[in-house]
Amino acid sequence: MNGNDATVTPGERPLLDATAFRFRLEEEVARVRRAGGFLSLAVIRVGPGPKPAPGAESRLARVSHRLRGSVRLHDVLAAHGANLALLMPETTAGEAARAGERLLALIGDEGSPQDSAGIATAYGEVEGGGTALLAAADEAAQDSAPGQVVRSRSLEGRPRILVVDDDLTFAQALADTISARGWEAHPCSDTADARQRVKDRGYSGVFIDMVLSGTSGVEILRSALQAHPRRPAILMSGHDANHEAILEALGMGPVMFVSKPMSSADLDSALQMFRELVPGMVRRGRGAP
Repeated sequence: MNGNDATVTPGERPLLDATAFRFRLEEEVARVRRAGGFLSLAVIRVGPGPKPAPGAESRLARVSHRLRGSVRLHDVLAAHGANLALLMPETTAGEAARAGERLLALIGDEGSPQDSAGIATAYGEVEGGGTALLAAADEAAQDSAPGQVVRSRSLEGRPRILVVDDDLTFAQALADTISARGWEAHPCSDTADARQRVKDRGYSGVFIDMVLSGTSGVEILRSALQAHPRRPAILMSGHDANHEAILEALGMGPVMFVSKPMSSADLDSALQMFRELVPGMVRRGRGAP
């Protein structure tokens, strides 16, 4: 069945064939590379179920019909060998995993689950293009057991974090601590430089101090979120923080506030927020950390 199939009923999304799907995948990868943002791809492994009676449609066909009436208008559903592929523009890793769980619940038969899904997410540049994204989703799907949604390995190596604080000693120490936890963190103590670097889509997240020389950290944060509204940010300040400014910042987007000096628990909570929103972080099974 392909995207021009005349049997598609009103309200159903078309099921793209492999050629049309690869073309659309590369279009979306190019868009993300050019403009930033997120792109998620799910490979859904559909269990065969009982052998259908002669002339009856396969379980894969029945599942595809069910999903075509349930995915969002801007999502793309396609045949992918014996599996299904679902391309989800502007969808973070956490959102994609939740969507995968919802779809598995939707298509699951009574009794033990037999379907699973692998999720891959790109943010900005994707080395290897759509081929790499599809391979990562396939790999995650192969690692999944029935009933599981598995996130892929990182497509871009260690996620990069920017630490903005005009105290270079503090910025370097925090960057070193973050790097020791498996990330790649870069300190930035020059506010003019920070204004430009927070717009760089190569950073997966930012830490920003509220009080900076010659400007406000909230203003730097505003610039960061205007450039990339869905990129997570951590706003830092001492105990004499301006509470009204903090509330304003928390309303701007995916922002968390932590006090300085930062405890190990606060840093872990901040990085956990990044894991939920930054692509490439592995999560195996439903409800796994």
